[in-house]
Amino acid sequence: MDDDFQIDSDEDLFRNPVYYEPAGRNLDLNRADLGVPHGEGLLDELLRMRKRVPVEERGLICPDCRDIRNRRVPMYLVERDGQWFASHYRKPGEKPISHESDEHIARKERVAKDSEDHGYRANIESTAADGRARLDVRIIGDNGIVLGYEPQLSAQTARGMRTRERFRKSSGIQSVWDFTDPEHTGIGRVPYVRTPHLPASVIRVQKNPIEIRDGNFVMEEGHCNQSGALDRCPEIAYDPLNPTATGYCGGWHRVLVPLHLASSFAQERYQKGLTLTQFIVEAAAGERVPFQRSGQHGWLSAEHWEKYLEANGPGVDVPVRAPSVLQGDRRDRCTEDRPESDVRSEPKERRGSLMVVLETRAAQKPQPAEVSLDAAGQPIPPCRFGCGMVASMTGPEGLPEHWSCRRKHEEAQGAAGAAA
Repeated sequence: MDDDFQIDSDEDLFRNPVYYEPAGRNLDLNRADLGVPHGEGLLDELLRMRKRVPVEERGLICPDCRDIRNRRVPMYLVERDGQWFASHYRKPGEKPISHESDEHIARKERVAKDSEDHGYRANIESTAADGRARLDVRIIGDNGIVLGYEPQLSAQTARGMRTRERFRKSSGIQSVWDFTDPEHTGIGRVPYVRTPHLPASVIRVQKNPIEIRDGNFVMEEGHCNQSGALDRCPEIAYDPLNPTATGYCGGWHRVLVPLHLASSFAQERYQKGLTLTQFIVEAAAGERVPFQRSGQHGWLSAEHWEKYLEANGPGVDVPVRAPSVLQGDRRDRCTEDRPESDVRSEPKERRGSLMVVLETRAAQKPQPAEVSLDAAGQPIPPCRFGCGMVASMTGPEGLPEHWSCRRKHEEAQGAAGAAA
C-alpha cells in the first residue's frame, strides 16, 4: 500500500512538518514521544498502520496545505537511516506540492523571460541532475555555467538555507538566492542578492526595473584614517551609544564590502543602479562571480574578482562537514511563502556588518629620530626657534639657534611692531 507513493525529495523532506489530527498538534519526529504527552508508543502505532490502513485515514496531514491552501493533504512517514521524515501523499508522476505566492511565481516568470530575451535558455521548476535539488529557475549560461534562481520571500532557518545550498552546490549549480527582507537569516550565508518587495503586477511588467540593493561586493584597500580611502575601520565595532567615536585604527586594510556600504567613490563608479535582470544576465555570462570567504557569501564583478585573486588567491574556506539532513529541524514548514510560524522558525538573528577583512597591517610606530652628537659626544640641542633642525650655534642669550632663524625671528618682530 505504501510502495507506490511518490516520495518528496530529500530537500523537501527536510522542511516538511506533519500534523497529527487525533492529538491536535504537530509531531516532533526527533523525539521518542513525537512531542505528544504519553506518546511513547505512537510511532509504533503509526508504523503498524502501513499496508493496513489507507494513508487518508491515518490522521497525518500537512499543516501548511491545510492553513494556506485550505486542503487536507495526507502525509506518511519515510525512514532515512533510522530517522523518520514526513512526506506528502503523491502518486508516481505527480508534481510536488506547491504553495507559492503570486509574487514568488511572478519573479520566476520574470527572470526566466528576461533570461531568454538575452539569449539564455531558462526552465521553471527544474530538478538538478542528481534529483536532490529542485530549482525555481534553471538558467544555462556561457562556458558551462548553470544558474539556479531562488526567490526566497519568507523566513527560513539558517540551517535549512545552508542545507538547501549544499544540495545545489553538489549538483554544480551557482545559486542566486533573492531576498526581500534585509534581516533574513540567509543573507551572507548563501550567494545572495536583495531586492525590494514588489507586487506581482509590477514584477510582471518587464520594463519595470527591479533594483539590486545588496549582495554585490567590491574590494577596497587603503589607510584607516580620516583622510584614507576607507569610510570606517572594519575591525572597530560601531557603538550606537557613541556614534561620534573615532572609527579609525591608523592601520591599513584590504576588505570586501557590500556596494551599498562602500565609499562614495566606489558607489559612483561600480554598477550604480544595477537591476535584477542585468545581474542575472551578467552572472550567466561569467561577468559576476560568487565568492565565499570567512563564512560570508556574496558576488563580485569580474574586475574585482581578478583583483581578489591577485591579492589573495582563491581563498576557499576549509570545508566543514555540514550536518546531515537527518539532523535537521523537521519542524520547518514545507512552504516557501507563508506567514511566519512559531512551529517552524528559529529566533531571527540580527546580522552584523557583512564586511570581510582580507588583510590588515597595523599602524607603524614612529621610529625615534637619531640624536646628533658634537665632537665631545654630547647631544646637539634643537634650534630654539622651532625649525625642527639641530642648532648650529649658541645665541647671545646662550640658547641654541641658527643665524638664519634668528634673523627671521627679528624681522617678524619688527614687522609686528610696525603694524602695531
